[in-house]
Amino acid sequence: MEKLGVAVIGTGFMGEMHAKIYQDLPNAELIGVYDQRRESAAKVASSLGVNAFKSMEELLGHKNVDAVSICVSDDNHLEPTVAACEAGKHILLEKPIATNLDDATRIVEAAKENGVRLTVGHLLRVDPKYAQLQSYVESGGIGTPVSIYTRRNSPKTDGPARYGSDGILTLHVAVHDIDLILWVMKKKVVRVYAERASIALKELGIEDAIFATLKFEDGSIGCMQYNWALPKEFPTHIDAKMEIIGTDGTVAVDCADQGLSICGKDGYQWPDVMHWPDVRGGVQGALREEVRAFVDGILNGTDLIISPEESLEAVRLALAIMESLEKEAVVSL
Repeated sequence: MEKLGVAVIGTGFMGEMHAKIYQDLPNAELIGVYDQRRESAAKVASSLGVNAFKSMEELLGHKNVDAVSICVSDDNHLEPTVAACEAGKHILLEKPIATNLDDATRIVEAAKENGVRLTVGHLLRVDPKYAQLQSYVESGGIGTPVSIYTRRNSPKTDGPARYGSDGILTLHVAVHDIDLILWVMKKKVVRVYAERASIALKELGIEDAIFATLKFEDGSIGCMQYNWALPKEFPTHIDAKMEIIGTDGTVAVDCADQGLSICGKDGYQWPDVMHWPDVRGGVQGALREEVRAFVDGILNGTDLIISPEESLEAVRLALAIMESLEKEAVVSL
């Protein structure tokens, strides 16, 4: 069986998950990992029995590395992604593609200039619930979409605890739903308006919650609610919904109850069975499907899950929402 030689840049939570999945895929060979934090890279490499590269240059220069996952912090995507493009390595880049349009545009251009296949890890595109919703809407099952509502709430022990004052709610959390909205609606957003609150996380200087309204080119509308200030005792990791109403029907996704509940000494819990559940010692769920689809796409020359251009448009809309927050005004795109 032909195997794709892969390496992972960045060995934080997501990078380690990518590495574990590559190690387990039959058509991938994990060559090694790299992180500026040598101890982190060494720990992950040791646990998986692979090389901990001493530098990114060493990793990108390795003859057996055909592709890389880039899992560094959101605002540091440009340098390693452009370097990987120039080294001719295909790329799975964690979302968002970048935190500003200049970097996002440069990344898209670098991939084109070097003939590299690049996709961005918008995980929910491979979640069966959202994928089936999108397919049904595209088939005309609800007629013409009139409105879309999304909700994505998570505990303060997640993003805020991990990123602190560097956390950006819109780019870290809402970009998931922004990409889904553009994918499902297939219409341009012409203006946005957003409001925010910062009370529970005020000491960190970041937002608790944001509500944003969207106006599409055909007159249809959208509403986004996102929050990462849920209490640590909140039983489900994610409280997420999507509802679309069309001229001939409606379709909805509810991620709060994922089908598994546990009641023990800590009370009720609804463990993650969607994103990256540990099953029989391996990472399963949507993240595994995302990584698997990337490997298959590179080996077989088939379409990747999301194009760089689509990822850029998600960032463009996210930044327009952030501009509306700063200006306290409607922003036209």
